[in-house]
Amino acid sequence: MTDDYAGTWPLLERSEEAAEVLAGLAAPGSAGVLIVGPPGVGKTAIARVVAAQLDSTSHVILIRGSAAMAATPYGALSVLLMDVDPVGSVESLPMLQSLHSALRSRARNRPVVLVVDKVHHFDDPSTRVLSYLAEVGAVRLLVACDGPHAAAARFFDLWRTGRLVRVDIGPLTFERQRSLLGHLLGAPLSGTAAVELWRASRGNPRSLQAAVRGSIAAEVLARTDEAWVWHDAGQGLALQGTDGAPDAAALSDEAASALDVVAVAGPVPLDALLLFCGAEVVDELEEAGVCTVEARPPHAVAVADGIVGDRMRRALATSPPPALLERVTRLDGALPVRARVNLLRWFLAAGILLPDAYLRSVSQAAVDAGEPRVALLAVAQLGEADALERARACIDARRSSEAGAVLGRVVSDTGSQDRDRAVDGSLAVAVERAAYEGRFRDVLALTSGQERGQYPDTAALEPAARLVLARSLTGTGPGARRSLARLRGPGLPTPTGAEARLLQENGFAALVHEGYLEDGLLLTGSAALAAGEWQDASVADTLAGTALAALGHGEAALALLLPAVEQLRVDNRSRLLPLADAAAAYASALLGLEYGDRPDAGDTAAAEQLPWAHRSTIGLLRTLAGALVSDSDVAARRFAILAAEQRMSGNTGAELMLRMHAVRLGRQSQAPMLLELAQGIDTPLARASELLARGVTARDPFILLQSAEAAFGFGHRDLAGSAALISMRLHDTEDEPLDFIRAEQIFRRTHVPRRNASARRILTERERDFARMAAQGATNREVAATHHLSVRTVEGHILKAMGKLGVSSRKQLATVFTQ
Repeated sequence: MTDDYAGTWPLLERSEEAAEVLAGLAAPGSAGVLIVGPPGVGKTAIARVVAAQLDSTSHVILIRGSAAMAATPYGALSVLLMDVDPVGSVESLPMLQSLHSALRSRARNRPVVLVVDKVHHFDDPSTRVLSYLAEVGAVRLLVACDGPHAAAARFFDLWRTGRLVRVDIGPLTFERQRSLLGHLLGAPLSGTAAVELWRASRGNPRSLQAAVRGSIAAEVLARTDEAWVWHDAGQGLALQGTDGAPDAAALSDEAASALDVVAVAGPVPLDALLLFCGAEVVDELEEAGVCTVEARPPHAVAVADGIVGDRMRRALATSPPPALLERVTRLDGALPVRARVNLLRWFLAAGILLPDAYLRSVSQAAVDAGEPRVALLAVAQLGEADALERARACIDARRSSEAGAVLGRVVSDTGSQDRDRAVDGSLAVAVERAAYEGRFRDVLALTSGQERGQYPDTAALEPAARLVLARSLTGTGPGARRSLARLRGPGLPTPTGAEARLLQENGFAALVHEGYLEDGLLLTGSAALAAGEWQDASVADTLAGTALAALGHGEAALALLLPAVEQLRVDNRSRLLPLADAAAAYASALLGLEYGDRPDAGDTAAAEQLPWAHRSTIGLLRTLAGALVSDSDVAARRFAILAAEQRMSGNTGAELMLRMHAVRLGRQSQAPMLLELAQGIDTPLARASELLARGVTARDPFILLQSAEAAFGFGHRDLAGSAALISMRLHDTEDEPLDFIRAEQIFRRTHVPRRNASARRILTERERDFARMAAQGATNREVAATHHLSVRTVEGHILKAMGKLGVSSRKQLATVFTQ
């Protein structure tokens, strides 16, 4: 199957960079272009694309260095010297002039472009000749090199003196890599697949190509009907070949041992690694090109090539050196939590027996990192079957705090009774249970008066993270933006593990609920995925896709949700498949598309295991879908009932959203209560809902238009479309015609269906086209000739459009369309 992807990849033909190189070659006074970038980034491919474009107007010669000719003077120039009789030194003036003349003759007076590649294999005499030819204007150079090493020094001198234009080529961004892979492979990638390939390649096209081929061959990366998904997530890549593997024989024993540790643990802070080896060993690893040291603190040391690191982990797991466990356990206390969990996962996968003391310590680290499943596997070696079953049940129900507390009891050294009381009475568990059951007033009470800055340790950040969503759903300040800012304030420790995950999920939900869609999507976007801020990328895509669907963005939601659903069918650790399925079903309904039944996706029992916030969102989406495909009145009544339930629970923020849906779907009796709620909450959703309630109560189309504009501005297309539709329905012929046009423009950009009561007022596409031409001065006869229709037909459509708009003359019609 890999042969299907063995050709020239579209992602290597980088048109933007190629255009920059062409511009550099054409720049006045330019002797050529110096393309600079790390190995495998696509420099040669870009140079060849440019050469192909120049071939019809220039004489292009490829000069490529090779290791075999590196020691031969002028060996790299054999293709240039074949028409010149070598008499004396090639660098003598007569010989250079003869070479110049031979090139001019061979090119038949066309410009000569020398594409120079593999510069690190050039001998110094060859670079001097090429430099001379460029200086005297005999040729234009197109040089691809990795950096300012000795062999390329003369070309960098030409750049510094302004003779060569420098074009730097960097790795692909995460977003571009994911998009280009989707184009190449013929289907989108799930977030999980995209992140795993990013970890292997870091945007390096050569590494990416190897990763894709090897993963497809090993059936780790597999195609489904809708997307490419990743099997065995977190276990690394199955890669073909050995290109790029570090030459361990060339390293000292100390450096080879340090490389083993870095390969298995992942990025290790420099200070921690220096406890294991000396600074000279780190220098050796960096100079050998097998490791990189980040410029920013904590100066993480990592294997330079993700593919190489994965190969090493697999090789070490197959036959781990006896001393490896001792090496890494010596570092354990100095390693960051993520590195400790990576090591634990690797040890367990390799079947290495671990000492009880180490198991207890690193299992607690896994709990702290929000990885209770990994901790569960480790704790299983310590016994206590009843506790493990309870922990497993909590994990399955996504009650990670409770699961962590149970696991923490197993690895603790305190007495059993004390440990049980500590578990049952812990603040984190109590807050988690309240949030899981939808008791957000209790969440507020449990965390009353506490802000993050007052917490004595990072363990208390978990309740603080849940507090963000609780405030949003209860409608109590401060809003999500301010709450998140307080949790991430200066001088406070950076959240990690479970705290970071909860901040992401709860912060995202709170931002979207309040109407800050763009802020929320930043938490789940490409930058966050590329930075590894999400343990499971399919969770980020599911949350983002669900938010987009719930706000009426059908196309954007499906682009995320369809790959996410396919990935969750492969690996549903997050238990979010019912949520993703409900969101995809509603997004499909918005677009009028069929969304077939999928195994286990709509499983009610599975949905009931989710926290209240996800369960309620599933109900919301299913009710919204019912409003589209069956009866909006039934949905409006359902939302009114649900809103009353949330009022009883004290979830004022959730109540506001439900009453808003009831009003926009036709339950006008809910408008006064919606107005009362909205006046007490300061969020974009509340402000747009207040305008909706005012407009419906006063039957004022202009206020409803304001509601539509406000909702559309923050991304709630369902609310915007409904408010615009009601505004058009109430618009009278005496009202401002431009208001109707503005409302109609908003409505047309949403998926809100036309209702019979207002469909008569909406311009058809033909009426809009004809009216616009008439407004621009075209006669009925000219409009008829353009559309190949009779004059009478055109006249009838224009009169209907004018009647709907409430105008009586073409002059008024022109005013409407020009404004």
